[in-house]
Amino acid sequence: MITSATSTTSGDPDPETTADPSTSGEDPSTAGDSNGPLPGDTTTSASGASFIVPPDPPASCDVWAQDCPNGEKCSAAGPPPFSSEIIACSPIVPDPDQLGEECEILVEGHLGPDTCDIGLYCHDVDADTGKGTCIPLCTGSPGAPACDAGLTCLDMALPLCIPECDPLLQNCPAGQACNYMADAFTCWPVMDEPKDLFESCEYVNQCEPGLMCMAVEFVAECDPSDSGCCTVYCDLDDPGPCPGVGQLCRGFFTPADAPPGYENVGICALPD
Repeated sequence: MITSATSTTSGDPDPETTADPSTSGEDPSTAGDSNGPLPGDTTTSASGASFIVPPDPPASCDVWAQDCPNGEKCSAAGPPPFSSEIIACSPIVPDPDQLGEECEILVEGHLGPDTCDIGLYCHDVDADTGKGTCIPLCTGSPGAPACDAGLTCLDMALPLCIPECDPLLQNCPAGQACNYMADAFTCWPVMDEPKDLFESCEYVNQCEPGLMCMAVEFVAECDPSDSGCCTVYCDLDDPGPCPGVGQLCRGFFTPADAPPGYENVGICALPD
C-alpha cells in the first residue's frame, strides 16, 4: 500500500505526534486530533526508516478502567501539549453533556476538563468558542479496543472512537477530512489554514479534504527539501487523469491488503 507522509494535528484532546512522510507497501501513517499533531510511538516509512517518538510518562489514572473516585472521570485535564502527563481525574460536572451533545472545555485551551459525562470526550473544539461535541472513548483494553459499529478506536493517550469514512466521497462532517488513521479511513478535524494541492505539509490532517500528505518523492511539483506535500486521492475503477506531472493513480493498498469496500482507493503518485 502507499503510505502517507505524516501524522495528524487537531484542536481536541490534541494528541500530538508527528509522523514523517513515508510511502510504502505497508501501512499509512498515524494521525491526531483536530488542529494539531497526534502522539505516537514508532512509525516506519516506505524506505524502511523508523521515526521514534519517546514514550510519555504514565498517566495518573487509567482511561480504560475509569478508576477515579466516584463523581470523577479519567480524561484529559490540560494544559497543552497533549501527552499522557495531562491524563488525570477531574470532577464530572452536574448534568453532564451526553453522546452527540454540544459540550465545552472548562479551562483555557482545548485540552482541559470538559462538560461531557464519564466515558466521553469533548471533541473538535472550536478555538474561539471552546465548544465541541461529546464523542465516546474506546472501551475494552489497549490490546482489544472496542467501539460501536461505524467507529474505529484511535488508540492514543486518550483513546477515542472516531467515525469511519470513504476517502473518495469525503463523507465527514464539515471541517473534517477522511484520511487513513488507526488502521482505517477515519474522520478527523483538518488543521487551521489547510494546505492545497502540491503545498508542503507535515501532518495527515494538514491537507484540504480529498488530499493526502504524501512523501515528496511521489510528487514532482513538491520541493524535495520538504518532508511531504499534498496530493489527491483517486478511484482505481475510474481513475481519470492525475493532476501531477507523470503521476499515475496507484493503489493505496496492495491488492491482498485492501479492506473490503476500499479496493478501489488510489492515490495520485509518481511510479516507483
